[in-house]
This record gives sequence, structure tokens and C-alpha cells, in this order.
Amino acid sequence: MSPRVLCIEGDPGLRATVRELLEESGFAVDESPTGLAGIERALTLPPDLVLADVHLPDIEGPELASRLKQERSLARVPFVAVGTGPAEHDVAIAAGCDGFIEQPIARDRFVSEVRAFLAGKRELLDERGERENLRTFSAGLAAKLEQAVAGASDAAARLDRSDRLRSAFIHNLSHELSTPLTPLAGYLRILQSGKLGPLSDQQRKILDSVLAAVGRLTRIVDNLSDFASLQAGQAAILHAVVDPDQLAEDVVAEQRAAIKEARLHVTVTRGGGGPVQADARKLRQALANVVSNAVKFSPHGGEVLVEVARAGDRLRFSIYDQGPGIRGADAVNVFEPFFHASRKGDARAPGSGLGLPVARRIAEAHGGQIVLESPPRTQPAGTPRHFTGTKIVLEIPARPVEARPQPPAQVSG
Repeated sequence: MSPRVLCIEGDPGLRATVRELLEESGFAVDESPTGLAGIERALTLPPDLVLADVHLPDIEGPELASRLKQERSLARVPFVAVGTGPAEHDVAIAAGCDGFIEQPIARDRFVSEVRAFLAGKRELLDERGERENLRTFSAGLAAKLEQAVAGASDAAARLDRSDRLRSAFIHNLSHELSTPLTPLAGYLRILQSGKLGPLSDQQRKILDSVLAAVGRLTRIVDNLSDFASLQAGQAAILHAVVDPDQLAEDVVAEQRAAIKEARLHVTVTRGGGGPVQADARKLRQALANVVSNAVKFSPHGGEVLVEVARAGDRLRFSIYDQGPGIRGADAVNVFEPFFHASRKGDARAPGSGLGLPVARRIAEAHGGQIVLESPPRTQPAGTPRHFTGTKIVLEIPARPVEARPQPPAQVSG
């Protein structure tokens, strides 16, 4: 199979040059004109190598590298920055890029450089250079965060003047927050890896808490972005191969900090039905929203069950909890944006009010639905636990994975 390169480049002329040179040498090429679109493309269809401009319209190349390196499926994928001059080179390598190709691209060397990075070539800085350039990198992030907050405040003022600006505001706000947030998470990962020196147990504990908080904030920003796009009918479903059992396990693992803090026992019951085709990122977001809701409102020491099952041509994720439940009209309204169900005597602050509405819209965009029962009308089979709170079922079509055609057998004479 041909190596697949994802080219993230704002200049259409340079994208065309990269495609021409690589396709002539037998590569498959994906393209993205922006960093945020490139993130979604890389998560949906992981490439064998990412090639990105240092200066993209929405997010800098080194920041993009830090974001993609967080993903388990992309952690080992070579990320090569394209830019000019030694200063850009050093910041890119310090931020997590595996290599650097100078502009203008040398047509006679470009393909061989790409092949070298695919074969394992990696560029490194000495410790002093890495520290100095990481300081430069972090200073740039701080400036962007300041700009994002200012932009959000300005957008809030415009929203007050007209309700018709609501969707535009949500979309802009999520974009502005995503820009500094994605590299911030990557920068924390660099610290966590010990690349800048060993961490004490106390430092690691603090860093783990900060990363968990950044993860929650990332999910909120993703909900804002998905809500705005789904509300406007602009969010295409990008089908890829998804293992539902592994997806459920990963979603629960991502929330281990909140689970541990609440002393919950969370169980995943695997369905064993094999992979399906779905939008991996959006389905993960929808399931994470439902599971997060169950974890948040479960009593300390309680039980949560995530059950994966196939029923004919349908895939179902059933999430049971032992929380206070959602009664009466709240059971319907909880899927409306910005609604918060009343929970008598519950001092916990409400969330963004978008988790379940976004989950419903993602299920519906897949041709499925989301159903709430409170209390559950039936209990899960094969478990002694009794769930008295809420059961939410996220159901989508179980689209089969298309088998790849096999080449004809060679017959020797």
C-alpha cells in the first residue's frame, strides 16, 4: 500500500506542488488548507506522515504538532514542519516536530527527504537549545491565549446586541479557544514525558490534575464547536473504521481522574460485534458526553455501567448510573441546548448545557437516536448491580466495514 501523506498548507500553489511531487513517486496525498481541519482529517484517517506549514491561517505548525502528538493513533506518526530559517526550525523541533524542510522546496531533494523521515529519521536539539526554544514557544502561546480571551469578550458584546449572532459567536468562540488550548495540552504532555527533566511525585500529581482539567475544557470547547456546526447543518459525517468496544474502553479511561475522585466503579461490558463505520471523532465525543454526565451525577462510591451491544443492524451504547435521576419534563428538556435539569439539594455547579444536546445531534447525524429512561425500565442482564438513576441509550446504524478488494493471485508458469 502506498504511504499516505497529509499535507496541511494554506497556500494552494504549494499544496499542488507537494501533491505533484509525491504522487509522481507513488505516494497517496491528503490535503487540508487549515490546521483545525487538518486535525479532524488526521483523527479520521490517520496518515503515515504529516507535512505542515509553520505558519497556517488558524494555528501554527509547531502547535499543531503538539496537538496531534497527544493522540495515541498519531503519537508515532512523523510530523515534518515546512518553513524558513534556523529560528523556525529550532522552535518547531523543540515543540515536538520530528523534522523540518526549508522553503522554497528543493524539487530534486523533497521526495528523498520525505522518505527519510518515513524511514525513521528524526531531528533533535541539544538540551540548552531545546529549553530556550520551548520558552519562545510558551511565550507565543501566552500571547495567543490573551488574544483569544479578548476576542471572546468582544464576541460576547456582539451577542448581546442580537440573538441572530448566537451561532456565529459559538463558532468563533470555540475556534478562538481551540487555538491556544490544543498546543497547551501538547506542552503539558512534553512536561509529563520528563523531556525537560525528572518530575517529583508531587509535581507529577499536580501535572496530572492540570491535564485532566485541560481534557475537560477541551471537551467543552469541542461541544461548542460541534453544536454550532450541527445546528447550522455544516458538520459532515466522515466515516472511518471504529471498534465500538475499544471506543467505550478509551472513553472511560480518559475520565479516570473524575472516576477516581468520586470513588466510582465504572464497568464496560463489551459487545464483541466487531468494527463498524462511523465518524470516530464525533461518536467518541457523543459517548464521552453521556459517560461524563453519568460520572458527574453519580453518588460517591456508586456504580456506572457502559454496555456495548449489537441488535441486528443497530449499534447501541447503554449507560446506566445510580444518580438522582431525571424526572418529568426534565427528561425531555435535558436534550435542549443550555437546559439544566433541576436536582434538589445538589450543590454541584451545572455544566455547559451542551453535552447531551450535542450527543443527540451526533447520533441523529449518523441516522440514529438517543433515548433516556429514568429510572431504567429494565436492568442489564448478567450483573448483580441495580441501577436506580438513569439509563441513556445512544444508538446508531451498525454500518459494516467494507472489505478491501484482494489483488488477483499470481499464477506461475
